[in-house]
Parts: sequence; C-alpha cells; structure tokens
Amino acid sequence: MAKRKTTLKRVSKSTLRSALVSSLKAQTGRKDIKFDAANKTVNKSQNSITIKERAGYPVQFPKGAVDPKDWKTHNGVKIEVDFTRAKWLPDDWGQGLKMTIANSRSTAGGGGILTTWVGPDMKSFFHKTMVEQYVGRSLSDKDGWNGQVRLARLQAQQAIQVARNGGPGDLIGTDSDASFFKGCLSTSERKNLPSKDEFHFCIVSARRATNVEGVKDIFMVQSQLEDAGVTPTWYVDEGSLKDYQALGLQAVVGGKLTPSRNKALKDARSKGKVCVQLSDDISSWEYREGKMAAKRDDDLMNAAFAQARRYIISPVAAARFMLAKMRSAEDPKPKLGGVYMLGSCSRTFAGEPFSRQHFILGDFFVVDVDSKVNFDEEMHLKEDYDFACSHIKAHGTVMRCNRMTLAVKHYDNGGGACSNRDKKGQEERRNIEILHKKWPGCFRKNPKRNNEVIMKWKDLPDDDDEDGDEGESSKGKSVKKSKTSTAKLSKVTKVALKPATLKGLKPTAVLALASKDVKAGYIAARCKKVSGLTVKAALETKVSDSKGISLLYKLKDLKYDLFRGFLTAKRE
Repeated sequence: MAKRKTTLKRVSKSTLRSALVSSLKAQTGRKDIKFDAANKTVNKSQNSITIKERAGYPVQFPKGAVDPKDWKTHNGVKIEVDFTRAKWLPDDWGQGLKMTIANSRSTAGGGGILTTWVGPDMKSFFHKTMVEQYVGRSLSDKDGWNGQVRLARLQAQQAIQVARNGGPGDLIGTDSDASFFKGCLSTSERKNLPSKDEFHFCIVSARRATNVEGVKDIFMVQSQLEDAGVTPTWYVDEGSLKDYQALGLQAVVGGKLTPSRNKALKDARSKGKVCVQLSDDISSWEYREGKMAAKRDDDLMNAAFAQARRYIISPVAAARFMLAKMRSAEDPKPKLGGVYMLGSCSRTFAGEPFSRQHFILGDFFVVDVDSKVNFDEEMHLKEDYDFACSHIKAHGTVMRCNRMTLAVKHYDNGGGACSNRDKKGQEERRNIEILHKKWPGCFRKNPKRNNEVIMKWKDLPDDDDEDGDEGESSKGKSVKKSKTSTAKLSKVTKVALKPATLKGLKPTAVLALASKDVKAGYIAARCKKVSGLTVKAALETKVSDSKGISLLYKLKDLKYDLFRGFLTAKRE
C-alpha cells in the first residue's frame, strides 16, 4: 500500500489569517516587503469563507452600524475583515486588516499590513489605548468573551474545512470513511461494520466552558463529531451545566468523573446503543496500516512506522472501525475497545496491531451494548485501568487498537480528571492502592514516571511490546535509539532461550496441539505448524500472520497460544 506523501504542517488559529495576509501583501504590489505565498488549498479555503464567517466580524450590530463589507479608513483604504479578534474587543466592534503604503520610514523586509479595530460608526484605530479612549473606559477579556466563543467555534469548523479540502494541518486530508474501511478492514469485518446511529457519543468534561482555551478544545471535539453527522452528549458537573449549555451544547449533569462515566454507560444501555466516551481535548484521530518490523529494533520499528499508510480519520469512523474489529474477533468477544496510550505508535510495530489483555485508555473507548461493567465510583483517577481489568474479568478479554492514536493535551487542560490530581500526588497514590487491592499482581510501578503504573493482567506473561512505556496518554514521538533501550531490546530477544521463561518452560520442551478449537484460521495453521517442535525450534520457524505475511513464530505468539489453551508443552 502506497505511503501518503504530504508535507505535515499544523492547522492553527493563524492558518487562514496567514493566507489572507499573504494575499493582501501581494495586492499591495510593494517590492520592499517579503512574504511567503499561501498554500493553494488554504488559499482556496480562505477565499470561500464569507466575511460573516470570520471572527473579526462584529458579534452585534447596533442600529446604524456600518456593514463590514464597506469598511474603509478615513482616507479611503479598504479594511478586510480578519479571521481572528482581540480578546478584549467588544461585541459591537470588529477587527480587520488594512494595507499600508510605503513611506520614508519603511524598511525592506516585513510590514505592509496593519491590524485595525473598527467601531460601529467605522471609526478605526490601530492601538487598544486609542479604542479605550474612544469608548471612554478600560476594556478587559470580559468585554470580548462572546467574540472569543465565536472565534473558537469558527476556527474549529474552518480547520475541518481546510482538512476536507486536503490542506495542511492536524486533520490534513481527512480520509473518507470508505477508503479507510476498505484499506483496513477485511470483507468479513466490513459485514460487521455498524452505522453511526448505533452509537451514543459521550464527552465527559467539567469546568472548561468559562475559559478561552477550554472553549477552543470543546469546539474542536464538538465540530469533528458534528461534521461526521452525530451530536454528542456532554456529561458535566452540576455547577458547570449552564455554562456548557450556553455554548449551545447538548449537556446533562453527570457529576464527578466516574459518576459521569457511569451515567453515560447507563444512558447508552437505555437507548440500546453502543457507548463511546471521549475526552474534551482531542484534536485528531490517526491510524497506521503497514508491515511489522522484522524484529524489535529501534531503527526498524521507526522505519516500519514511517513507511506505514497514515490515515487521519473522524471520531465516528474510529468508533465504527473499532466495533467492527471487536465483533469480528475470535471468542471470547471483547466488549471494550480502545486506542494505544501514547501519541505515537512506532513502538507497536514490533508487535501485533491488536492486543487482548491490556490497558484501555479512558480518552477514547467503545463499550458494546451488552456489557454490564461499570466504573468504580470510589476511584477518582486511574479509573480506566480498573475498568479494563473489570472487563477482562467479566468477558475474558478487551481489544486495544495498537495502531490507533490520539492527539490530546491530557495533562495540561483544566477541568475533568486533571483537576483531581494534586501536586503531592496523594490522590494518585490513593487510587493506585485501590488497584493493588482489587487486582493483586496486575500492576507494577512505572520506572519512568512518578505515580504511574504498568498493567499486566494476572497469569499473562509480561508484554514485550510495552517496554515500560504504558501509562497516561502523551504527545509521543518515534522511539529514539539509546544505549539503554538497545540493552533492553537485546534482553528481550534472548529471553526465549532462558529456562525460567514461561514458568520453567525450557527450550527443549515439546509443543503439542491442545483440544481447544481455534476459530481464527491463521492461528490454527501456526499451531499445527509448530506442533511437535521444541520451543527453540518453534521460535526459529516461519508462520503466516492474519494477512498471509510470512514471519518468525515469536515468543509473544507462543505465550498467547499456550495461555489460550491452543497448545500444550511437555515441561521438563
């Protein structure tokens, strides 16, 4: 599958504005200013957006106010409506850009454009102090709140529009659902593909609707769901309900974190729908489809990651894909599905794309309609670890899509679970203690992060793919090669021949088929192929994976087949 070739840049609050500025500078005809021409796709998008859809357009129009299409300076220079606006700008004022004329003070380089604030009577100023002097009072962020809410909504919608046109950004060239499903689901899996109407989309949030950054995040998630054809329900604390509803959101009282999560589950069950829960600060969903690395090596993993087909998908497509995979999986069927917990999945290219007994991140997950598992309301943090364990206990499995990742702020945002943390980490430690008591032997301390844990389901051997990186979601990057990581990787590759591996199983132990039926054809075939071989010989044998690709039978495959009861081994 061909790798998508794109230049990755960010859609930010300045993307469309930069295109407008470049266009205006080009119109000046001045040779003394320098500027970069706008990307064709972004330029097309900014030209298609009417001035009423720009943030600089006034929020309110007093009687007799001048129409922004007619804005001019006192000496007749045209003022274009801007794509952004100052935080303090009153509702009846607008923000624009005007071209300048070269004079004796002009120097070669930048310039050529001035930000201009325009009053209802078309009086225009270039400095906040002059605006305050004209209106007769000081201006603060409270004066510009409605404008900032409008700005946040418009920028989220316009970022999606640029993405749909194939321009640069977080959502660059968002792939169609059809192309994503065709490229990443088998024919049989597509038969299990649910419609978007089968889901109840829920966003758990709190105390984020009264600050500018929170509102921007809120509209980024809301706009992506609306663009995909669904309207989410926001589950918030009682004190925040009116603030969220004032933004035009469908919001209900959920309570604190885990009560909100449980109410969302309850509401989905009452509707007979699959529950999808999202965090309020996700900016994009990404999936990587490609070949595995030949072995667990930093350079090879990074190369496989870079060569994989990169899909940028909508949250609705992500949920539909996940549920199709869950319902197509071999028994026992998972009822909980989620994404990889880091911002980059490069490390997963040494392992399988999907795992069945691992941590499911609370930022984005899918719960099938017939699951009765709830969150433990005694937990205020780490509740997603407990939820994953509860699902494995109840249903025997979960499903984590190791090649699907999120772009999230997570630790930096205000409100939600982040506000439950304290500087001393006491709340973190309290919840970790609960995990240890409820699930003895399933959690160990994360050696790389304070007050974090690594989940290993009981009776399941250590997961060789994690290498101690499991934990809270972050903006991850490709794995960097280091002496430490190389040493760890070498240790992993040699462990197959150690007598202590798999509770005393020696390299000379002989494998045999067990009586349990194997429904997945490729697993049945590999078990048959290694049957009669020693452990050492089996780990040197090539088998076919789910896509028919020939690979070495790995230690992780042996662990899985023994754990599932597909193989037995004579232990010496």
